[in-house]
This record gives sequence, structure tokens and C-alpha cells, in this order.
Amino acid sequence: MPAHVPSVSRYRIVLRICLVVIFYALILLIGTYLDSVIRNLVGEEFRTIHAPSLQLIVAGSALIFAITSALPFVPGAEIGIGMLMLLGGQYALLVYLCMLYALMLAFTVGHFVPLSAIGKAFGWLNLRKAQSLLAKLDGLAPDQRMDLLMANAPKQFVPFLLRYRYIALIVLVNTPGNSLIGGGGGIALMAGLSGLFKWYYFALGMAVAIAPIPIAFYLAM
Repeated sequence: MPAHVPSVSRYRIVLRICLVVIFYALILLIGTYLDSVIRNLVGEEFRTIHAPSLQLIVAGSALIFAITSALPFVPGAEIGIGMLMLLGGQYALLVYLCMLYALMLAFTVGHFVPLSAIGKAFGWLNLRKAQSLLAKLDGLAPDQRMDLLMANAPKQFVPFLLRYRYIALIVLVNTPGNSLIGGGGGIALMAGLSGLFKWYYFALGMAVAIAPIPIAFYLAM
């Protein structure tokens, strides 16, 4: 545990938890709002645009989709399905590539976020054990992080999830309502931050995880 940690009153802890809950609610609302903005953008443009500018509108919408879907708590999968419903199966490959790009972008950003910063956030909430664990993990190689987590994890389910973490990640990304725990962007961000996932295996896993829906729309053309 970090040395010289000042004590925090119960009142301040409760206040800080309330602030986190409010912030959590706000980012959920922002994510939902971005979802509606992108769907409305594509829908309105496709109802009014003339054919010569169609490709430009598609490209712009795809770019916005790719960037916003990388953000935590933005329902990227739902936006992607909405775009496929509006654009049709002929754009399935474009939407698929945008989804994959968004996940890889979030993963890459997470890879460069220091664990010490997350540890400070836990310390701010007086979660000293979590802060201490992150302090120990910071600076360790991936294999050493895995060994430390396996040694300190509850013996029932966590070691199993860590051992089969890529499969668990694929399931989590495809779980309905995962925007409540960060959405695809948030999950990818945490995966990158953990340092437990090799980028090429992560990319392969995500390429498989998000493929079924675009394939289904493409085959339904």
C-alpha cells in the first residue's frame, strides 16, 4: 500500500462516490445521445441527398461512427446495426471495418494509459487494496502481471476467466447492453490498459466477435 496515505472521512468518501455515479450517468447519456445523432444523421441525409453525393455522406458517417464508437459507454454495436439497417448489406464491409478500427483504437489508447493513473482514481475513492494491487502491477511485464493476478484472485471463477481471457472478451463484447459497463470502446480500452492482451490476438478475437452481424446483413442483400 502506498506510504503516507492521508485518511479520508466517511463523508468525503460518500460524496466522491456520488460524484462518480453522477459522472457515470452523464457519460451514459452522452453515449446514448451520440447514438441518436449518428442514426439521425445517416437517416436524414439518405432521405434528402442526391445520388452524386451519396458516397461522401457514407464516408463522413462512417468516419464519425468509427471515432465515436471508440469512446467508452458509446453503444457502438447498436450504432453499427442501425447503420446497416439504414445503409443496407452492400455497406456491411465498411461498417465492419469501422467497428474493428474503433475497437483497435480504444485498445491502443488503453495500452498507453499508465496503471498509476487508475490507481490514483481508486485511491481517491479510498479503495486502498485496489490501489495497492495496481501499484504492484504497474511496470511489470505481461507474464508477471498474469502471475500476480492469478496469485491474488479469488479461487473460483477469476483464474478461469484470466486463463481464457480472449474468449471471455469475445463473449463480453457480444453481450447485449454492454454499454452499461463501457460498451465495446470501454471494454477494449480496459483490455489495452490491463496489458494482458497481445494486440494481434486481440485484433483477431475482435475480428471474429463482430463478424456475424455484418455477414448476416451482407448475405441478406
